[in-house]
Amino acid sequence: MPASFDVLVPGSSIAFHGGFFGISAIVMVTSGGRRALFDVGHGVTRKMLIDALAARGLSPADIDLIVLSHCHFDHVLNLDLFPGRPMIMSRDERNYIEDPFAHDWVTPRFVPALLEGRELRLTEGEEEILPDVIAFPTPGHSPGHISLELATEDGPTVLAADALKTAREASTGIPDLEFDPQKRGRASLQEVLRRGRTIVPGHFPPFKADERGKLTWSDVQELPLILR
Repeated sequence: MPASFDVLVPGSSIAFHGGFFGISAIVMVTSGGRRALFDVGHGVTRKMLIDALAARGLSPADIDLIVLSHCHFDHVLNLDLFPGRPMIMSRDERNYIEDPFAHDWVTPRFVPALLEGRELRLTEGEEEILPDVIAFPTPGHSPGHISLELATEDGPTVLAADALKTAREASTGIPDLEFDPQKRGRASLQEVLRRGRTIVPGHFPPFKADERGKLTWSDVQELPLILR
């Protein structure tokens, strides 16, 4: 069976004056009889994640593996829901979180403590981490960022995370919030577009890319607000 994916929490770029909600995509990948989560979200998406698993007859205990694209707060702070689960991230990102750039306001300085005692596999370059699932470097948004390419029944699918956050980035080729001083974000964005026929961005609904590179999507960003 080829790899498959299920977007548990759709990403959204909806923001407000002076801040943003940080609703990053959380995707479940199934391959080789194992369930992996690509990123785990944070407080805003915590209940959304738990409810999405429950709607599929699952709980956090049914997840076998955690893969982190990078260590910004909106991607990592629900790690405590998955105690003892083995994890995968890039060696570059693991090294980076020990001493983040002073201007990096989205990487919590306590992330190394969240990783203590966990079985941790560190990728270097491009690696197959599960059958039909390849992790590949997409630095820029964070120095050690990785994305995943899946060989699915519908063709190559890229779970981009924040290497490609929105359709605007895809159409302009210009990444937002690039913390990497080497400015590798544009090249990483183009690599995501080159690889994927289906692309799941970090903060936007999934979209399709045809042979000419034209992007289409059908889902919309929704955020019902309840004022108390």
